[in-house]
Amino acid sequence: MTFNGLPIKEFCYLVTTKDIRRFAQAIGDTNPRYQIADDDPSSGAQSMIAPPLFCQAMAFQDLPLENLPDDLSPAELDISVPGLRSVGGASHYEFYQYVHAGDKIRIRSCIESVTEKQGRTGLLFLVSVTTCFTNQLGEPVAKEVATYVKR
Repeated sequence: MTFNGLPIKEFCYLVTTKDIRRFAQAIGDTNPRYQIADDDPSSGAQSMIAPPLFCQAMAFQDLPLENLPDDLSPAELDISVPGLRSVGGASHYEFYQYVHAGDKIRIRSCIESVTEKQGRTGLLFLVSVTTCFTNQLGEPVAKEVATYVKR
């Protein structure tokens, strides 16, 4: 089953210094660039940057539980296959530039393909999803190609 990269979701996320600090604290990264914002444009310094995998925190929209599939997987994985559960399989990131506090990041995800595979415990469906992250200038920030397993 191929989906030819049809978008399954597209939305924007405004990055705040609070988001960056919380993410850095959650992953235990004490790099000062993820903790201190230089909001004085006259200093010539750039604003606070986010750790590269911060993009993962932006990848899925916050939804009420009742709007998620029965297995509580991301709504983006609610596709018509007989699988009852979803788990992350693999993920590959390409990073092009840092995300800064104040950036408005556009997130666009597409299902590239769904492949059937016979597993040890039954039929598995491998769902390949590409997510592209661009900033308010239309410049690419990062790209993720992920595989999820539904069974």
